[in-house]
Amino acid sequence: MRDEFTIGINRFNLLGLDWDPDWWVLVDVQHDDDWWDWDDLLHRDSTFLFREHDRDLVESYRKDATFVDHCVHRTYQGDVDEWTWHLPDLCSRGGGASMAIQVAASLGHDPIYLVGCDLYKYRGPDDADVNHFDPDYCPYKIRRSTGEEAIGPADWDRLNKRLIKAHTMARDSAKRMGVSVLNATVGGQLEVYPRVDINAVLNGKA
Repeated sequence: MRDEFTIGINRFNLLGLDWDPDWWVLVDVQHDDDWWDWDDLLHRDSTFLFREHDRDLVESYRKDATFVDHCVHRTYQGDVDEWTWHLPDLCSRGGGASMAIQVAASLGHDPIYLVGCDLYKYRGPDDADVNHFDPDYCPYKIRRSTGEEAIGPADWDRLNKRLIKAHTMARDSAKRMGVSVLNATVGGQLEVYPRVDINAVLNGKA
C-alpha cells in the first residue's frame, strides 16, 4: 500500500511501518488520554485532519493541519435514516472512518477500499484490546469516580449501532456521487459494504 493513496486513522503509527499515509484522520482524540506521542506524530509527512476543538493542541506543533467543526448531525438524536453527506463541508457524524471516506471521495478517489474497519466486541478488564491491531492500542478505562468500567456491554452496543448508521450514510452518500466503497477488511462484523479480498486488491485483481 506504500504507493497507493492512503488515509490512516488514530494510532495507525503503532503498525510500525516505514511510510506514512497521505492523510491522517484524528477526529476521535480525547484530551485526557495519555497515549498520544504528539511530538512524534505531528512531525510526520501527512496531511492531518482534527476537530476544531483540538486546534490549540495541534497548532503548538504545526500550523498546516486541517480542522473540521461539528455539524448539525453530530449531536442530533432523532431519526437519521434520511441523512446524507453535505460536502464540501465534512459531516462530523460517525467518527474517523466516516470522515476518512468523505476525504477520499472529495479528492476524487474511486473505488475506496476500507482495511481494518469493524464493529466493537465487549472487552472486560482482563482482556487485551480485542478491537484493534495492537493489544495496547486503547488501554482499558476505569471511572475514577466510581471504580466502574468506562464502557460496558450496553455502551458497546449503542456505539455499534451508531457506527452502522454512519457507515450506511457513507455508503449511500458515496453511491450518489458515483463512488464505490468496498470493505477489504479480513473478517469482522461490518457488513454495510460489499466485501472484497485484500489480496485481490493489492494484486490488482479486484
